[in-house]
This record gives sequence, C-alpha cells and structure tokens, in this order.
Amino acid sequence: MRIPDESRRVSTMIDPKKIRSAQFNDIYYPYVDGVVQTVHNYAGLMNQTGYCCVVTPRPPQNYDDSDKGYEIYRTSSLRVPFVEYALPAPKFDNKIKTFLQNRKLDILHAHSPFMEGSFAASYAKKLGIPSVASFHSKYYDDVINITGSKTLAKIVTAKIVRFYKSVDSVWSCSAGTADTLRSYGYRGDIVVMDNGTTYEMPSNPDELRAKAAAAFKIPADKHILLFVGQQIWHKNLKLVLDTFKLLENHCDDYRLFIVGNGYDGAAIRKYADAQDFRDGRVNFVGKIADREVLQGLYLSADLFFFPSMYDNSPLVVREAASMGVPSLLTAGSNAAEAIEHNVTGFTAEENKVAMFREILRIFGTEGLLEQVSDAARQNVAKTWKEIVPLVQEKYAEIIEAYQFQHRTK
Repeated sequence: MRIPDESRRVSTMIDPKKIRSAQFNDIYYPYVDGVVQTVHNYAGLMNQTGYCCVVTPRPPQNYDDSDKGYEIYRTSSLRVPFVEYALPAPKFDNKIKTFLQNRKLDILHAHSPFMEGSFAASYAKKLGIPSVASFHSKYYDDVINITGSKTLAKIVTAKIVRFYKSVDSVWSCSAGTADTLRSYGYRGDIVVMDNGTTYEMPSNPDELRAKAAAAFKIPADKHILLFVGQQIWHKNLKLVLDTFKLLENHCDDYRLFIVGNGYDGAAIRKYADAQDFRDGRVNFVGKIADREVLQGLYLSADLFFFPSMYDNSPLVVREAASMGVPSLLTAGSNAAEAIEHNVTGFTAEENKVAMFREILRIFGTEGLLEQVSDAARQNVAKTWKEIVPLVQEKYAEIIEAYQFQHRTK
C-alpha cells in the first residue's frame, strides 16, 4: 500500500493514542524471546491510552495470563510430539472471529509470517481494516539450522515473501533486517521501527550490583564480560568461548558470565569443558527470570560481549546500554547497526584473534570504556515508552492511507 500525497489526502483526524489494535504472534508467554517482549510492551503501553489485545496460540501447558494487564486471546493449537511449542491453528478456532469483530479494531499487526500472522493478514481484509507485518527473524537461517536443507529454506522464504506482499505495511526492527528481507526477494517499502528496552538506570544501582556480586561470586578486581541470550550455536557462542580462551591464556584479569538456556546448551557447556578453563573463569548461570537480578548482573559487567551474526536488533544490547554497559559486536552484523564503533560501542571482525585484540585495546586504553559507557547509556538505550508512541503514530498514518484508498475506489 502506498501512502498518498499529502495534498490529496482527506484527513480523518485519527488520534494515535486511541487506536484499537491486535498483535498476533505464534508464541507467547511462558516462552520469552525478543519478539514476545516486543508484543508485550506494545500491548501494555497502548492499553494505557487506547486498546490493544494479543492473539496467540494456547500453550501446551496451563498458563495464567491474568497478570499481563491486557486482553490475550488464546487460539486453538495442536500439540506436536517432541516439539516444545504448540502449533497455532487459528483457522480452526470457532470463536476468534467473533472476538475480533466485537473489539471494533482499527488495525491488525502480525509479528510472524506463519499461522497467526497469515490469519491476521487475511482476516484484516474481511474486517475492512489495514494489516501490518513485522519482519523479526532470519527465517532462512532458522530453517537451515533446524533441517539442514537449503532447498527447504528457499521454499519457506519464498512463502514468507508472498506473505509480506499480502499486507498493507511491512516493518523491520533495523535497516539491516530490512536488507535481509530484501535478500529473500521482497521488493516493497519497509518501515524501520526500532526496538526498545524496559530498563532504565535504577535508583539503587549499588544495591543491585552488590546482590549480584554475592549471588554469582563476581570478583571486584577483574574485568567482567557478559553474554545474555539463548544458548544456541548460531549466536556465535563458540566465538565467545574461543576468544575468552585467548584472554585466559594471556592473563588472569578477565571473567566471563553467560546467561540463558537453549537447545544447544548442553553441547555448548561440553565445548566449554573441553577448553579446560580454570575454576571460576567461565560461569554459566542459566536463565534468569527475575528482571531485577538480571539488572544487577548487567550493572556488574564491564563489557557486553555479543558477537552474534544471527540477531537483528537484539534487545539485550539495549538492556546493557541502559545500565551503562557498552557492547562488543561483530563488525557488519545487523546487531552492530545500533552502535557507532568507539563512540557508543565496539566492533571487531568475526574471528577470535580480532575479538581478543579488541578486548585488550578496550581495557588497555585509559578512559575509553568509561567514555563509551556514558555514550551508550545516552544514545543506544531507547525505552519502549519512547518507541510505542512512534508505533501509534505510524498506525494512524497507515489507517488514514488505507481509508483514503478505499474512499477513492
């Protein structure tokens, strides 16, 4: 959908804060990833002035949604053996259409190109309202990682491109992510809408830092490197461990803390064991559900080490920045788009020697880390409270354009 020229548009005087929307995603709590956090913050903040609900599949186990502060409609889902997530089946849900009609929605937003997103795109047309679809993930890489088949990956990405062509507005979380979608064959316009963070510098940083130090045995006289994310190989955890091995062989000034879990977790720990790190140098702390505890761990770190080539616009980089912790990222990665090297963060080539040398430079250059830490906190860490009003304004623009086009047909 092309937004018409301003001189031809008849304004509908839409109040962005009053827009009624629905967010669709194929997974949701109790599972948590960056997309789930995005949807949660959209819905929570939009409900403060307007209305926003979330449509997502029923999880395999019982889960209480009552604490979220907004409506969540759980569509029918199918339990697949040996698969952690439920398979969404909104087309077989007899009540979802009534639910959506009764909410008198202005726009539907799909955060996945699969079951829930496909339903949102098609049903928006029946409701006579526009649809938005966000491109969040490197689906080609996902399929390769799961199946090992390039042929299947090409089939899936071709289907994904057809999906994005079917909606009224396509969004991505970074320019690099938009380029990824274009590399799949999509040629339409793409709106870049940044991600945000819920973290802000707390009023009691010293207290949170002290609690984390006690809980995780963090030494005060060492340089602390931190990784937070799913334990999966394609987040470049081998590079993290290989780089740290060089650091350990060089001196005893560094400690590494790795937060998260994932389906490659056991293999990653086995690889770390094979490196024969000395006691206390590398610490796998698992998943941290308590956001305040994780905040304390961020505050205890000196450098966020996240060389992933897979992630598009990682929320963890912004979380770290909000606590004044700059990131070391892989040069040329989508994740690195959020920072300026040597100003708001650091980058190095995707190999252990380059990363090793960059870490030595960062900690060996007087005043550099402190200067970049301040700049990261001020410029990288956009909050969801800043982002969501921009989302609402863009919704209003899309709705006006959609209504104009349908009035002139």
